[in-house]
Amino acid sequence: MTASDIARELLFPLTNMAIVIAMIFFWLLFGLGQKAGLFGIALLFLATPAYLRYLLYLLETRAKGQAAPVPEIAMFNPAENFWSLTPLILIAVGVWSGILFGTKISLFGVMLIGLATMTIIPASLAVLAVTHSPQESLNPAAIVHMIRACGPAYAAVPFAQFLMTMSFVAMFRADVPLLLIELGMSYQIFLMFTMTGAVLRANDVAIQVDIEDPLPPTEKALSADLLKERQRVANHAYGFISRGNRAGGFAHIRQWLEQETHRDEAYQWFFQQMLTWENAVPALFFAQEFLNLLLKWNMDREALKLIARCLHEDPRWRPGQEDRDAVQELLLRHGREDLVIPR
Repeated sequence: MTASDIARELLFPLTNMAIVIAMIFFWLLFGLGQKAGLFGIALLFLATPAYLRYLLYLLETRAKGQAAPVPEIAMFNPAENFWSLTPLILIAVGVWSGILFGTKISLFGVMLIGLATMTIIPASLAVLAVTHSPQESLNPAAIVHMIRACGPAYAAVPFAQFLMTMSFVAMFRADVPLLLIELGMSYQIFLMFTMTGAVLRANDVAIQVDIEDPLPPTEKALSADLLKERQRVANHAYGFISRGNRAGGFAHIRQWLEQETHRDEAYQWFFQQMLTWENAVPALFFAQEFLNLLLKWNMDREALKLIARCLHEDPRWRPGQEDRDAVQELLLRHGREDLVIPR
């Protein structure tokens, strides 16, 4: 990214009406929550996951070069979007570090803690937006990998956040109306997400960190009949596997997969379905077969996603014996040192 690109990004949230409306909407919502007593507490409980989920959507769309989203009612379901609260963990760690060490170190030391927190959080947000995995977004190896993939341009994000924070501190000391400072801080938060997405897009990070949504197509994207038949096959296979006949269950699924038009997507659907069962063991065995096919089809990005998900479920997971050398070559080729396959 050039200096002019960065300058444009600093103003980008103001140039997009959907973002401006969302910014004002959430600002008013949180303002109401702070002043509405018990109702306000309930409102904040619903609004906080929705707010962070929207911002993560915004990061994703900016990274993909798509139009900015508008807030949707589905975002206000805390059960489905609770994972989006993960950034609060890193923020809390940074704030408490400043509080605990504030009396023991100099102001410069506190500023360094703040700068370190601002450096880590955007990369963690990017990992969370990509994987929807709280565990992975807190993984130091994944965060470092994300920063490396973004290159020198990544520094513009924490630097802009740091300068804005210092500006707000100065404004507060100068008795600038609190309303203006709160609006500025709201803009700062939106800017962190849009700039992070822009840096990902500018550096073509997609193939390195799987920026495309790793989730399978939604049920709406599949025909109702096809989805119903897949579910029937999965339920039948579950009956075999739950009685100890994993080979029979997998054979039943394979028989169905032979007639699928898009086999890679169908394999992904069955893998995700198995992850909803009471334990992930069948899914991890099925993943070995799925990975073998992805390697044969030269679908590197999908193979990396599958490996990452399996390691999330069980760090001891390994590919099939015949694929282990190919997997090591794949990881080296894409610089995925964060994905460690047990020997």
